[in-house]
Amino acid sequence: LLDSGTLGINGTGITIGYSTSGRVNNCLSLLSNLSYVQATNLVLLGTVGQPYSFSIWIKPNTVVGGTIVHVSSKTTGLGWCLPMLGFTSSGNVGVQSWNSSSVSIAGPVTTTNVWTHLAVTYGPSDGLRLYVNGAQYGSASGSYIYQAAGTTVSLLIGSSRSGLACSSGVITMGQYNGYIDEFELYSRELSPANVYSLANP
Repeated sequence: LLDSGTLGINGTGITIGYSTSGRVNNCLSLLSNLSYVQATNLVLLGTVGQPYSFSIWIKPNTVVGGTIVHVSSKTTGLGWCLPMLGFTSSGNVGVQSWNSSSVSIAGPVTTTNVWTHLAVTYGPSDGLRLYVNGAQYGSASGSYIYQAAGTTVSLLIGSSRSGLACSSGVITMGQYNGYIDEFELYSRELSPANVYSLANP
């Protein structure tokens, strides 16, 4: 799984499939009990106070819990660990960051079998924001300092692996089941215009 950016941080897919019916060309299918994509040795996402953003297209088969994005200091999903995007037990989108305790936003209920664009942005002044299909959902969290791992981290898409005991905030951790497309990670806070552009390819 190749990084289209300049850093060349490629990912490894475990028990994944490919589909030609992606939101933008092809996509990945995560349909088994241990399907995920992992990228390792991410420096800036593990840096305290570092702005970050990520976006992804999802087409879930089920939304009753499940981890979409999980970050940890160990490749097993453990150590300093945090599910950053997933579903609540009621099927709402949930996002989470960390500042000595969970900083969370509960979003809307997600429709199954439909492509939905999700984006999460963080900046020390603006705090945590959730965007759904290009529009900000609800209010930002307010200012805080992202208390990251302080070391390089691994990023998991679709699973928390062994990290099911990590602080989960509003997210009910577990295996994501469905399709994903066009995951993008940034070491800056995307603007609303940036997010809108990603949601309207």
